[in-house]
Amino acid sequence: MALPTLQLIPRHMNSPIDEMRNAGADDVLVAITFTPYSRDTIEACKYAQSKGMKLILISDSDFVVPELTPEVTLIASTLSTHYFGTFTGAMAVVESLITILVARGGDDARERINAYEDLRNEIDAYWRPVKKQ
Repeated sequence: MALPTLQLIPRHMNSPIDEMRNAGADDVLVAITFTPYSRDTIEACKYAQSKGMKLILISDSDFVVPELTPEVTLIASTLSTHYFGTFTGAMAVVESLITILVARGGDDARERINAYEDLRNEIDAYWRPVKKQ
């Protein structure tokens, strides 16, 4: 919506590597992985680095796999008081990154967001409850 060059991978149930076939040294992979680390994500990170891509890693550790050498690792805790880990920290990191990217996108990014919202409103894409009088 705001950043037309940003792509989420994998799409269409492909492997992340399938989506990066045409990527190169001018591209950046932002990978998110938490213990237990997904083999697909680790292999995608290795593949990205082999193509000269920059790697930004969001994880629960600054050391995930010896072969990975990200330019930046953003640590987010998954510790919680119950059995399952929490992703609240990771969501805060992701939201902060998106905020920075949109801010750097300037007026063009804001105009794309507004155009998207205008279109969604125009086609009545959002459910709105009818208030009873």
